[in-house]
Amino acid sequence: MGEFGKIDLGGGGTIAPFAAAYGMQVVDCGVLLLSMHAPYELSSKADIYETYRAYAAFYDTAAEIGDYM
Repeated sequence: MGEFGKIDLGGGGTIAPFAAAYGMQVVDCGVLLLSMHAPYELSSKADIYETYRAYAAFYDTAAEIGDYM
């Protein structure tokens, strides 16, 4: 049986856990995809747009967020 991901570890399957191990502050986020890494991935146009808006809001307020971390 295959493994569907290590969602219990936090940080998903990206490099975020490795960066965090060096004391870096990381935010691990992305667009929801169905069948990630399959020949065809599926995502909603609305999800992509809302993720774009979230990233824009994050970067617009990055200086304020940095003061709290």
